[in-house]
Amino acid sequence: MAILNGCELPEDRAYFIERTQMTWAMVEGDRVTVGLTDPAQTRAGKILHVRVKAAGTVRERGKPIATVESGKWAGPVMAPVSGTVVEANAEVEKDPTLLNTDPYGRGWIVRMTATSPAELASLLRGEAALARFKEILERDQIRCVRCQG
Repeated sequence: MAILNGCELPEDRAYFIERTQMTWAMVEGDRVTVGLTDPAQTRAGKILHVRVKAAGTVRERGKPIATVESGKWAGPVMAPVSGTVVEANAEVEKDPTLLNTDPYGRGWIVRMTATSPAELASLLRGEAALARFKEILERDQIRCVRCQG
């Protein structure tokens, strides 16, 4: 587990980082579990509501798979790859603070079947991901803290 500015960044994940989007992807073959990163949940603040796209929803990379609302922000969570949602995490819809308190565990958002191997290969991993996070965390002065549910 890498730690930057107090932010946990598991090294067994791949990352989709574009503009203000920072999602993680756990890739297992063509299956991808997706969630918000520690820096993303910190930036959002205490998450109050989550609406997740239902199983069967087809999404292109960069299109919303969920909508998150906090006291200071409301916006989409983007798909890191193109594919079909095969499972939505009903638990985060019932308890949105899981995105704050356990973003890499019980706070996952969707599981997808990916349709583009090239998109899977383009996700950031390892040193490339850490370098990009370091740049963003310093630029935006983000120090991670876990909100308490």
